[in-house]
Amino acid sequence: MTARRILACFLALVLPALLPGCGKAPRESAPVEVTRAPSAMATPRATLAPAPGAEPTPSPTPEPTIDDGRVQLAEGFYYIELDGQIKERITGYSYPEDDSDIAVHYDDLRYIHLLYYDFDGVEREGELIVHARLADEVMEIFYELYQAKYPFTSIKLVDDYGQAADDELSMRANNTSAFNYRPVAGTKKLSLHSFGAAIDVNPLFNPYIKADGSFYPANSAEYRDRSRDFPGKIDHDDLAYELFTARGWDWGGDWTSSKDYQHFDKDLGFDRTP
Repeated sequence: MTARRILACFLALVLPALLPGCGKAPRESAPVEVTRAPSAMATPRATLAPAPGAEPTPSPTPEPTIDDGRVQLAEGFYYIELDGQIKERITGYSYPEDDSDIAVHYDDLRYIHLLYYDFDGVEREGELIVHARLADEVMEIFYELYQAKYPFTSIKLVDDYGQAADDELSMRANNTSAFNYRPVAGTKKLSLHSFGAAIDVNPLFNPYIKADGSFYPANSAEYRDRSRDFPGKIDHDDLAYELFTARGWDWGGDWTSSKDYQHFDKDLGFDRTP
């Protein structure tokens, strides 16, 4: 073999090893991790998917059924028009004895039967009277509070306390109530309670505090300090606040001067002149 042929063979064997990038078969390389610069975009919110082992989401509120004028949402939760027994029970107390010239009448109202848990965790029966146009959503709110075992001392008509157009005794007993035909305290303007469009929730624990420092009910002094934490306290983190405001109700705790921490209302354009 000539020296030239030997050199050609040598180069054919050695050069591919020295120049791998020129070979036909590509080499596999290890993946390269790229570090990106911080983005100017907002930090994404956490996912709403529950973590493993998290509590299941409560079942959705059922659709109400209607049977012979009775609108039922679930067992123990229904509303009806005011019957003779209910009318007799409220007349002369939360409802005026003479209704010839008032802004709301029996037919405008609905009686709600509901269930709730007291502060000892005992299931009890409750009742409210509200405006017919608000009956569905009020029943839904209290059903959701019941599912969450939100506590109440009692939920019954203010008439059971024997005061005409006055709910002071009901508030002192921490009773949650709605309809009561009366003016706003110190004015002639009708309260939204007069239309069954306001509800006072656990009023002893959530007093009405006027701008001058006076408060109602009279036995609620220890609950005026809203920096304290205690069962039944309503604030912006409270479930009752969440459920009412989600449906367009206003909370008295958001008023700018006086604060009515117990009070939720929804004005549907009622004529509130006496």
